[in-house]
Amino acid sequence: MEFRQIEAFVNVVKYQSFSKAAKIMFLSQPTVSAHVVSMEQELSCRLFDRTTKRVEVTADGKRLYEYATKILDLRDEVYEEFIRPKGERLSLVLVGDSIALQYVLPDILKDFKQLHREVDISLVQKNSADTVKMLLKKEADLGFLGKHEDVPELVFIPYGTDQQAVITPNHEKYRNLLENGYSFQELLSEPFILRELTDDTEEDEDRFLEEQGVDLSKLHVAAKIHDKEIIKRSVSMGMGIAVMPLKAVEEEAKRGKLLIFHLDPGKAERTLYLAFRKEDAEQSPILELTALCRKYNGRERL
Repeated sequence: MEFRQIEAFVNVVKYQSFSKAAKIMFLSQPTVSAHVVSMEQELSCRLFDRTTKRVEVTADGKRLYEYATKILDLRDEVYEEFIRPKGERLSLVLVGDSIALQYVLPDILKDFKQLHREVDISLVQKNSADTVKMLLKKEADLGFLGKHEDVPELVFIPYGTDQQAVITPNHEKYRNLLENGYSFQELLSEPFILRELTDDTEEDEDRFLEEQGVDLSKLHVAAKIHDKEIIKRSVSMGMGIAVMPLKAVEEEAKRGKLLIFHLDPGKAERTLYLAFRKEDAEQSPILELTALCRKYNGRERL
């Protein structure tokens, strides 16, 4: 009997579902089912009564659950006592785009650090391609990306969504547009602040404009600025308007410094992903951070 089999059994009992247990463990449902079947064969008993609508734990399953949870707790205690020397600190390197590092992770890491004071966190800002490279080279433990990459060695988990929006100064002209209705085309005649691209940034804003059929060469470009915070301040001062991720501008809009022009969600929305190496799928800190990210961003439901 292996720990992975025991974990699968415990999760099926806890969530009363093979599919939910599979999602929690980042495994396929057939794999979880195979783990449980192996345990039933080894112990010569039936652990679950399976129907099309629900999964019920048998009397033997309930007895085993008590032992299984104790086994997993003891495993963790052994790890703490023998495998990790006393006083040794763990370190996690998180790498990703500025949306995750600046606007998603701060609150999550605050909660995580309260649970794991022994874990040191390092944040590295990179674009998606470099994030994948760092994960594959084992230079980072957890990556945050704005798109799913086809990399067999990595697990990609959706943890939230974001969408592009147009931000403008909080001026009467733009307030009237918001009140009376507007089209994206109306905004294209305004001076734009574009994001200057560097090695650690994505082309999300430029790509979005091009997908809307915008010829960037015909835009009235007031400035190209790398830093998102400087772009927001420049817009609030009336230098121009800009396309920005909604997560990056919500606070300024609440304080009345900027106006947000929402666009068609079907065209402007993107899924945010976190990624880690398949071999690290059982690492407790990574699993806990993954769960916190999904909880904070409304993806905790399975």
